[in-house]
Parts: sequence; C-alpha cells; structure tokens
Amino acid sequence: MMFLELFVPRGTYSDEQLRRLAESLTMKRLLTHVDAIRDVIGAAEGSSANPGVLDLLESINHVVVHEIGTWIAGGRALTPAEPPRHVARVYVPGPWRKPMSPFLIAAITRALAQADPEPERCRREPSVEVHVIGVPEGGYGVFGRIVGQTELMEMISDAKTDIPVPDDPNALVDPVCGMVASDMVAILEHEGTTYGFCSPGCRRHFIGRLAGEPAR
Repeated sequence: MMFLELFVPRGTYSDEQLRRLAESLTMKRLLTHVDAIRDVIGAAEGSSANPGVLDLLESINHVVVHEIGTWIAGGRALTPAEPPRHVARVYVPGPWRKPMSPFLIAAITRALAQADPEPERCRREPSVEVHVIGVPEGGYGVFGRIVGQTELMEMISDAKTDIPVPDDPNALVDPVCGMVASDMVAILEHEGTTYGFCSPGCRRHFIGRLAGEPAR
C-alpha cells in the first residue's frame, strides 16, 4: 500500500500536465528511475522486482494531486508565474518507512524535476520536498478490515509469479517477494540453503514462517 499526495500551487499546471505528473508518480513509474539513482539509494546492480508483486503493489497504490490556492513559502505568497514548488507526501507501512525513504525521496524528486523547465533547479533550490510517513500497525485497512504487516507480506508472497533461474550465479531470489539480486540486504542460512532478502522486513517474515513450520 502506498498513498502519494502531491501539492502544487493552483494555476501552475494545466489539467493535462497535472494528469501526467500524477502518472509519473505511480510505483511502477518511480521504479524506472532506479538505474539513475542507484548510487544514491545503494541498490545492487542487476536487481529486479517480481512482476506479480509489482502488479499487486500498483493495485493498492494511489496518487492524488492537490492544487493549493494560498501557499506561503519563504515568507511570501507563491504565484503561478514563478517557477513551481512541489511538496509530496507519501504514506507507507510503518516498518517500510526508513528503508524506503532513500528510494522514494530520490525517485520522486527526479520525476518532478523532469517536469520542470529547469530540471537541475531541485538541486539548488527547495523546489521539491518529500515527506515519507509511516502508517502504524493496525492503521491500514482494505477489503473492509485491518490489514497488518504480516497479512500484507503474505499478500506480496502470494502475488509472486514464477521466477526464472538468474543468469548471474551469485544472484539470490528473495523467498518472500521474489526480488532477484546479487547483493542482498540480508542473508539467512537454513538447513544448508542460503536465502537472500531485499529488506529486513522480508527476512523477519520468512523467519516467522520457519518458526511456524511443523517439526520434521
């Protein structure tokens, strides 16, 4: 689940431009920036997300754009005639906030910079601000009920599509989300098998699964 709100001064963009801005901030579109921001976020070369998981995340991903009539920044009112300012507010599950923040901040900033007549302006002026907010456990609901961290991870695991054997012999496949990478965030050895995980959350969920397995 991810809910992204973008705030812009009213009159800065046309309706068509606002639609394109919103489309550029969906999860799948943000992931297209990974190669360009790899050094910033520390992503491994050749890593790839599972298509089925991406489809699930996209299905519970919402982007809305607010046009604000009165906006004070730097002690004065902004006008449509001046270069645009943007504030993006992103809500993610609480445990995901810290590990996802580097990617979300870098990718959202880059996406909005590409819509600016001066793309480099965001590097020298505070023209793009990104706030990443963690939704606490028990604070997210869908299908008419609370969906917590454990159930959300199970939804992700169930959404995985078949994973081909990686070409890179050093690559590992995250058993929870299906991410493939040669440089995983966490590793676990279990009964002679090495498992790699894209995040501490995937590793914790997998360990919880193992603890619930019947004794053999």
